[in-house]
Amino acid sequence: MTISVLLLVILSAFIHAYWNYLAKTVPSGAPFVWLLAVVMSVLLLPGAVIYVAVYGFDCTFENVAILAVTGVLHLVYFLVLQQGYRVSDLSVVYPLARGSGPVFSTIGAVLFLSETVSVWSVAGLATVVAGVLLISGFGQRQTGDSSRRRAGIWYGIFTGILIACYTVWDGYAVKNRALAPILIEYCSHPIRVAVLAPVGWRQWPEVRALWAAHRWKIIVIGAISPLAFIMVLYAMKTAPIHYVAPVREMSIVLDVIFGAKLLTEENFKPRLVGSLLILAGIVLLSV
Repeated sequence: MTISVLLLVILSAFIHAYWNYLAKTVPSGAPFVWLLAVVMSVLLLPGAVIYVAVYGFDCTFENVAILAVTGVLHLVYFLVLQQGYRVSDLSVVYPLARGSGPVFSTIGAVLFLSETVSVWSVAGLATVVAGVLLISGFGQRQTGDSSRRRAGIWYGIFTGILIACYTVWDGYAVKNRALAPILIEYCSHPIRVAVLAPVGWRQWPEVRALWAAHRWKIIVIGAISPLAFIMVLYAMKTAPIHYVAPVREMSIVLDVIFGAKLLTEENFKPRLVGSLLILAGIVLLSV
């Protein structure tokens, strides 16, 4: 992985951590996911149109199907993630989601994309798993609501599986099908708008109230979230997925700090140590 690609992924990690912190401060649920998809569709439309006008798009059945599947994967990811934020802490759900994601991504890249891993990568995966267990409270006496923590564990791991699925799928799209990252990112948003349109219609008063109270947060998330993912997709074009996917998880440490210091969440020390273990595993994975 070159220095420029590494810096691109690190910047993406900082952006990703910040928009997830903002998302935690907004009432979660399908109305929020739908409204965010509407904003993202509008903001990214000029870039997608310009790209197609300049470079064109091979509108084959395979390419359309690939874009449709990535849209569905991102839809489920957003819904599960926001439900996790609704029922548990940012410093539980986010680290478990982002920490388990590289483990599943690496396995998927090896099984489906014929990538290889080194001894360092195996050691890194083991370290990531240790950090995930520490954050989940494995073998520790915990303070706070245990049912809330357990819910966060399950939603975090489920989100991590979804992250691995769309990482491997989108990596295949950019590397094997040569689809443009901006098109992969853009097409998932109108799909979410269409699928969740009935929900937006039925819960229109909630949508209006959400927009009135959190308009600027939603606009900021809608602007920077696609930017972070597009950066990662461009990185995947030149670097192996099992390097890119772990490095972007540096955002784990940031969101553990955000959760403790800005959202006053409990059990900061074990969660911070766990996040640092995950970061150490990321370093080993990148050797």
